[in-house]
Amino acid sequence: MQKARRLAKDSGTTGTPVTLWTVKGYADRAVGFYLVRLLKDLGYRAKLHTVSIERFFNTIQDPRNKVQVDLQGWGADFPAASTFYSEILSCRSLYRDPTQTGNSSEFCDHHVDKLASEAQARQPTDPAAARRLWARVDHLITDEAPWVPVFSEALTFFVSARLGNFQASAEYGPLVDQMWVR
Repeated sequence: MQKARRLAKDSGTTGTPVTLWTVKGYADRAVGFYLVRLLKDLGYRAKLHTVSIERFFNTIQDPRNKVQVDLQGWGADFPAASTFYSEILSCRSLYRDPTQTGNSSEFCDHHVDKLASEAQARQPTDPAAARRLWARVDHLITDEAPWVPVFSEALTFFVSARLGNFQASAEYGPLVDQMWVR
């Protein structure tokens, strides 16, 4: 924490007002309070702003609102690296609609876009090369930090010994149509 305070002070940004947006009534609100406390400990004038889920997404996805920090999650609906890049961090995702973007961080790096396009193109014919390119994309984005991972959710399910073929999706939960009961 001492090093973090020094880095914040050296950046010349301490004392800056910071508003963190989150959704009213969700568990993320506790995380929001924690992050606001952390920002205050680093020297920022932080506050938490909670709104309805409709207002949250309508506000953070419109770049004209200049939301500084928001707390949201992202889960892959398809097991591919492009799921984490194309819709929320590519230049295309930012500029597709100037009033409504899934790229709330407003991240756009044309070099990274080029690497991601190359990875996507190589995926069907050379998956190993595609993985190496996606790893480079990941490292470049991580260094820029448009998103800061706060936690990674893990799901746990308890099932009866009578239940067979239990499968669960990280996005959709238990896949009931795949199960059987003895």
